[in-house]
Amino acid sequence: MSPTMFLLGSRRLRVDAACRTEVLDLCLQNGFSYSDFRWQEDGSVTFLCPANTARHLLKLCKSRALEVETLDFLGVPSLFWRLRKRAGIWLGAALAIFLFVLSGRFVWDVRVTGNESMTSSEVIAELRECGFGVGSYIPALRTEELATHVTLASDRISWISIYLDGTVAKVQVIEHQTVTDPADTSSAKPANLVAACDGQIEYLELYRGNRVVTVGQAVKKGDLLVSGLYDSQVVGLRYTRAAGQVLARTAHAYRVEIPLDYEQKVYSDAEIRCVTLNFFDFSLKIFENTGNQASICDIIEIETDLESLGLRALPISLTSTRAYPYTLESAHYNEEEALELAYAELERLLVTLSESAELLSKTVRTTWTDTSVILECEVTCIEDIAIQVEFEIQE
Repeated sequence: MSPTMFLLGSRRLRVDAACRTEVLDLCLQNGFSYSDFRWQEDGSVTFLCPANTARHLLKLCKSRALEVETLDFLGVPSLFWRLRKRAGIWLGAALAIFLFVLSGRFVWDVRVTGNESMTSSEVIAELRECGFGVGSYIPALRTEELATHVTLASDRISWISIYLDGTVAKVQVIEHQTVTDPADTSSAKPANLVAACDGQIEYLELYRGNRVVTVGQAVKKGDLLVSGLYDSQVVGLRYTRAAGQVLARTAHAYRVEIPLDYEQKVYSDAEIRCVTLNFFDFSLKIFENTGNQASICDIIEIETDLESLGLRALPISLTSTRAYPYTLESAHYNEEEALELAYAELERLLVTLSESAELLSKTVRTTWTDTSVILECEVTCIEDIAIQVEFEIQE
């Protein structure tokens, strides 16, 4: 079948053996074209002809009492005729056309370039606070005014450009840069070095400032280690931002208690509470199952977009809300389980020590009671205890 016959429609006609010669002569005399001519076992013939030609041929054959049968209607018109009573298909097609035309007037995707310390999500969030994002109405956008608004409202963006490429907004940003020379302390606030915790000084390496402690000296938390002030008889009082490394022998105590009796969550079967279709900024619940309402449950929301299908720019996603109902039941740790949990918690606490700390010794004492297991740990280490504390200069 030719493309023209498919679009305009065609019919397959059957002519009995008794009148086939006359019918074919009519086609020849009137210039009616046909195709796919086939002989049948009973002597009849079938062929395809355009729908308009078939109507004229059937009219002529009827006037001459020639028997011609229509076997099938083919092509686009016949397809529409068969689907004429299926309202859902026509409604869906109309809605698809409407969304296709309408969607070209909204922003479908925002792509950010030029950002370094800021993530693309952070830039998009700042744009959203200024009224721009996925779903924004394109004809109402004033990109230059929007860019000015964003730079005035943001303390992290110094320049921004917004370019619309169809339904995709391409955003280029330049962030505020604070460049400081480590050797230049003229613009920095003065500061002292003070002790972050108790300890005994083991080593002191001074970069800037006036030291006030010596190796072997014991200090308390908050004591002054290196001063940012100089008092000179030649130039008078001057200040700087003290810097250096002060290593000290320190001691830390940790206590972990794990109760033997506890309450554990016993979950029932997980249920999908709700599935929501998100299109731009609009949301529509397409499935909801409340199930048995539980007094307590863990709720997890999972949002799935179409990026896995290669349709990243489409602002369509599904949000699935899962509820995990549970009840609290009494449970009991045996000694081995309780001790394992206690040591795991102790290791988590030890991680909070400074990364530069060098562990010298660790003593752990275990105490069992009727209701719990207790770990008491004492740690001795060498670490940098100096922290900078700024101070104000009275003019």
